[in-house]
Amino acid sequence: MTTHPADSAGTAAVPDGPGRHWLALAARGAFPLDDSDQGPSGFAACGLADDLEAAGQARQFTRSTLTGWGMPALVDNAAIIVSELLSNAMRYGLTAPAQLPVPAHPVWLGLLRRGTTVLCAVCDPGTDVPVLKEPDYFAETGRGLHVVDALSETWGWTPPDRGGKVVWAAVSAGA
Repeated sequence: MTTHPADSAGTAAVPDGPGRHWLALAARGAFPLDDSDQGPSGFAACGLADDLEAAGQARQFTRSTLTGWGMPALVDNAAIIVSELLSNAMRYGLTAPAQLPVPAHPVWLGLLRRGTTVLCAVCDPGTDVPVLKEPDYFAETGRGLHVVDALSETWGWTPPDRGGKVVWAAVSAGA
């Protein structure tokens, strides 16, 4: 497994502007471009509200999307990864000051397929990057990124900017 910010994978930073898209940034970290790049073969995204139903909706969206893509072998691991990434986004990425208006869908989930690999990406407005810490074995929380690391081929995040960040993980049927 490799863990890195998207820009540390040897790709140039994507400039700010109207062409910048959060899922494209994550894909640059998970799928470095090469001369034979054919691009993605599947894409799906959904906005999620900051509520208790978001994790279940994200898992269901992931299951139905991957099943529709004919990738049932990835469903369980991808659903767990999405759940962990979403939990972190809800816990750490939605810490905006109370006076700012909160959009109806402050967190976005994107799934991008390229061959037998699926990129699971969660975009939130937070600027704190994920930190893989030594877990406290007596605590009830703190193991999510370890789970993501164990179930994914690679994972990382985009550099935070005024729009937030994307935390992503790639899972493959070949793993």
